[in-house]
Amino acid sequence: MTDRVLYLVVCGAPLAKRVGDGVRAARESGWSPYLIPTDAALPWLETQDLEGAPVLTANRKPGAPKRAPVADAVAVVPTTFNTLNAWANGNAGTYPLTTLCAALGARTPTVAVPFAKHDLAGHPAWLASLAVLRYAGVRVVNPHDGSSTALAPVASGTGEEVAKRFQWSWVLNQLQEAGA
Repeated sequence: MTDRVLYLVVCGAPLAKRVGDGVRAARESGWSPYLIPTDAALPWLETQDLEGAPVLTANRKPGAPKRAPVADAVAVVPTTFNTLNAWANGNAGTYPLTTLCAALGARTPTVAVPFAKHDLAGHPAWLASLAVLRYAGVRVVNPHDGSSTALAPVASGTGEEVAKRFQWSWVLNQLQEAGA
């Protein structure tokens, strides 16, 4: 029986094609996953077996009941340049960003797997945003090797290979270490 709730925020990058694997790994670790994709991530989810995990795509209508219980933890896999910077700056202009900003404010244990090419990762806002999120307690996981101490950009044209080698245990272990 799963009773811990995991919000899995998904951005549009090659690692998004492994979300079905993440749902299975989360359930095997005792989580009830709820997917919250950005608009750019939706095409990556269309052909995956998400095993019935709820997919929440927009703000609820006024007066509508909540669609998910409060999260015990959040994982952002992958997080793109745009989403990471908007999140660190407190921009809650979309449902996924509102979810991330609220989790940060509530101090919900959160793990992020940044997935950005070297040219974007070289932008000064990227490093500043990573620093803000780490300061706020977000655990950052390198998509190449699961390291939480070093982060490498994704070389152009290698996203599919990085996604193939990615291990969901890296995220789940970080959540466990965070006390989630």
